[in-house]
Amino acid sequence: MGTTAEEATPTLHAVYPETVYEVAMLGWHFAAIHAAWPHLLVLATLCTHEDEDPEARVAKILRLLEEPTIYFARDPDWQHWYRALDPVHGEPPPVDETIGDLAERELIVLRVPQLTFERIKLDSPLEITVAAAGSTGVVIYALHLLCAFLRDPERIGGWLPRLVTGWHKARRDAEMVRQGHRVEVIRGRLTDLLIKQNMSRLMRLAQNPELHDLHPVQITLVGAEEETPEDIREAWQAQR
Repeated sequence: MGTTAEEATPTLHAVYPETVYEVAMLGWHFAAIHAAWPHLLVLATLCTHEDEDPEARVAKILRLLEEPTIYFARDPDWQHWYRALDPVHGEPPPVDETIGDLAERELIVLRVPQLTFERIKLDSPLEITVAAAGSTGVVIYALHLLCAFLRDPERIGGWLPRLVTGWHKARRDAEMVRQGHRVEVIRGRLTDLLIKQNMSRLMRLAQNPELHDLHPVQITLVGAEEETPEDIREAWQAQR
């Protein structure tokens, strides 16, 4: 029996300029792609679209911890986050106190759906094919983020904050619909904090020379939606 489109493993195929590549540079470049993947998946999981139900928006981060696509290290910092999101006794602490405390406690991504290099063609031009485990909407959206990340890492400081600003507005609109739900407001702010932390890590990673000096000239996604999501495309085009 053949594999259906829904069951196909999505892949990213990248072609690089014709030149002579240093083996060490290639190794660091591939390592940087692996390092970026968990943070892209966190962002893809927590992004907010305009057509989402308000309850789904404000509860994203709690679901991420209870039924995670991304598995966080369950260290003391994780417990601090979890108690703030789902308090067992009484009301949660004041919002500003919670945010200030958890801003110092970055969650460590322990495990994510695997990203593997299915094929590496070392001839000039260099070509790589990267496969992502799972074909869920989150994984596919993360692959689109990876495409934007690889095309021009130096400009991530322009398009990524603009993209995240749209998610922030969508969550604030949702909270306005559900005024008075203090726990949900805290979850929304913690979602923003977790997004900010992972966005900062990606922007630091994008400064590495192995990403600056090695840009694909062509990127194709197979087994995923052909069209780049509208919010990613608009954010990317606005900073060019």
